[in-house]
Amino acid sequence: MTLFVLILLPIVLTLGVWQLSRGAEKRALESDYLDRLTSLPVQAAEFDPNVRFQRVKLSGEFQQQIFLVDNQVLNGKIGYWVLQLFNEAQGSRFIVNRGFLAAQARRDQLPEVPLVEGRVELVGVVWPYTGLIPVLDDDPWPQTWPKRVQRLDIKRMAQLLSAEPVEVRLEPGQAGVLQAAPFAQVLSDAKHRGYAATWFGLAITLLVGYLYLGIRNARENDK
Repeated sequence: MTLFVLILLPIVLTLGVWQLSRGAEKRALESDYLDRLTSLPVQAAEFDPNVRFQRVKLSGEFQQQIFLVDNQVLNGKIGYWVLQLFNEAQGSRFIVNRGFLAAQARRDQLPEVPLVEGRVELVGVVWPYTGLIPVLDDDPWPQTWPKRVQRLDIKRMAQLLSAEPVEVRLEPGQAGVLQAAPFAQVLSDAKHRGYAATWFGLAITLLVGYLYLGIRNARENDK
C-alpha cells in the first residue's frame, strides 16, 4: 500500500498542478484578448505572427484549398470548422477560419462549402495556438480537396500550403464568414479548475485512505 501511494500520489498532484497552470494560461489569453478587443486592425504588411489576438485586415482572394476540421459542436449541432487558404494581395498566404458548417446526415458526405469568388477585404483575429487534441492514431490526410481532418493542426496546414503558421478567425459580418468561430468564451479556465479540483480531491482521498488503513492496522497489531 505504501508503494502504491508513493507512486500514485505524485502523479495525481502533478496532474492537478498542470491543470492549474493550463487555467492560468487561459486567464492570460483572456486578458490579452480583452486588451486587443477594441484595437484597430493592422494591414497585412504590419502583421506579426507572435502577437496574440492581433486584428488583421486582409485584401485578396480565397483559394480552393479547404480543410474541414471534424467533430466540432456549435449550438448543439455537429459539424466542421472550415479553414481556407487566402492569398493576400501583398503576397502573403493565410489560413482563414471561416467558421462553423453543419455536417450532412451521412458521414460519407461532405457539406457543400459556399464559395467566395473574386477579391474581398476582411478582418480576422490571429488566434493563438492552444495545443492539439490528442488522438490514438495518426491523422492521415486525403490527397484531394477539401480535406476532412480530425485536428486543427495549423503548423501542418501552413507547411503544406506555404502559408503563415497562424489561424486567422473571421469576425462576424466579414466576407465569407459562416457561423463565426467563438472567441472569448473558449478561454474560460473553469474546466481546468474543475479538473484540478478532481485531481486534488483524489489525492486527499488517497492520503486519508492510507492513514485510515495505517491506523487500523496499527490498532489490530496492538491487540
